[in-house]
Amino acid sequence: MIPGGGYDRLSNAREQEPVAAYFARHLRITTFVLSYRLVQADGTYRFPVPLWDGRRAVRLVRALAPHYSIDPRRIGIFGFSAGGHLASVIAFRPGDDFGLSRRDATDDVDDGVAVLGLGYPVITMDAGDAPASASARHLLSGYRGAERAALERRLSAQNLVGPHTPPVFLFDGLDDQRVSPENSRLLARSLQAAGVPAAVYWFDHGPHGAGLATGVPGESAWPDLFQQWLRERGFLP
Repeated sequence: MIPGGGYDRLSNAREQEPVAAYFARHLRITTFVLSYRLVQADGTYRFPVPLWDGRRAVRLVRALAPHYSIDPRRIGIFGFSAGGHLASVIAFRPGDDFGLSRRDATDDVDDGVAVLGLGYPVITMDAGDAPASASARHLLSGYRGAERAALERRLSAQNLVGPHTPPVFLFDGLDDQRVSPENSRLLARSLQAAGVPAAVYWFDHGPHGAGLATGVPGESAWPDLFQQWLRERGFLP
């Protein structure tokens, strides 16, 4: 599970322990929370560092699968907000190490994922596709001109949907004031065009950063919908 926070901080506790505990206790899923490196004011840990951390996390979980009694064929990612962007790029670009050299045997482990879950995600890095996000500003800090334009295209998840894209569960609030739901619309259209299995849920009201959305009319249904979706796809009994 990858929390958001605009790539310069980790979001409040609603996207961390409560969601992980729900997955572990109610869905009986072994759950890890990724604390990836955050972009600093001077640009330290900007792209590609958070992506290195996300890629390494998937490989570590698979490498340690026997220790945790995990089926290596059933590893998934769930990301919120900026964490949704990180999760999407990791899931949609398997095998891309973003320029990081091999360090040990873990870097040889398969990094594909079986399912992807997203809550009110950042999807595009291009302000021409959706209103500009703090996530893009932080992740691409210091990049300019043609180099930045190329990265905006390369890291916009709606452009990365392809034959390796796993099934996707996506929910968003239509009145999200911090990350435009146009991000989710972009991805939903790309998934549909590519024929990727996807369950997309729109809620009239969904405050950004709500996590499990406890007490939020409508959106509080997403955890049950996610459980049902996993069961229908054979990932839960």
